[in-house]
Amino acid sequence: MHSSPSHPSDPSERRTARRLARARSARGVLPVLLAAGMALGTAGCAPQAGPRDGGAAPRLSAPTSASPLWPRYTPSSSPQPGQTPPPYVRYLPLEKVRVPKDGVTALSARTLLERDPNLPAIVPMSVRPCPGRGCPMRKAVHRDLTGDGRDEMVVAVDLPKFDRTLLQVYWASGRTVRPILVFWGPLGLGGDTYGHDLLVTATGDAGRYTTRFHWNGKVMAAVSPGDATSGPPEGRAPGDLGGPDSGLGPDDGTGTDTGTDTRTSP
Repeated sequence: MHSSPSHPSDPSERRTARRLARARSARGVLPVLLAAGMALGTAGCAPQAGPRDGGAAPRLSAPTSASPLWPRYTPSSSPQPGQTPPPYVRYLPLEKVRVPKDGVTALSARTLLERDPNLPAIVPMSVRPCPGRGCPMRKAVHRDLTGDGRDEMVVAVDLPKFDRTLLQVYWASGRTVRPILVFWGPLGLGGDTYGHDLLVTATGDAGRYTTRFHWNGKVMAAVSPGDATSGPPEGRAPGDLGGPDSGLGPDDGTGTDTGTDTRTSP
């Protein structure tokens, strides 16, 4: 004979039995819910597998860097740093020279130096042998220094007898040519362009120093630290060269063109 399970007959005992059964059921379900929650959390934090499309890459522009005017030329060894440039003046236009349709770069550098009233007589005399043997003039360089989209002509003449180098920048103003920089520096000075700016450099026992020139709408102005509005050196020739100092004299913007010279040979 089998005995049947006994059931509590008292109502209070039946309620207690039901509470114990629910507690045992909850304890069995809780670990399952916790495990499922941890699995979902881990899946949500996991990085997406495989490559992702991050959109178009940003466009990069090349940084501005210095561009040498005469890459093989060694800067001079007679630095004279620390000189404060005096106020600038506009240079006199060249006489008997007109700008051809191809611009100032189509003209002869020697012709410009010979016709430049801002220079002492020793300069045109010195460049007479050019482009032959004994020519003191370096190859002319064409760079846009004013930002107008047209190249200017940069010319340098080395004068060892006077321990000086002359650096000129010629610019076309309509059909007229005028210098926008006449710079006398130590013999063998070097030059670079940085964007539209001109860097003139010399080195020596005192180290390397550089003067930066920036177009101010009238001339190439020397940029001093903390002062971007200073003018360039007047470019005065050394006293023993004789002749007129560069950069002297008023400029009425007219010039006296009594003829045309568009020679393109050096």
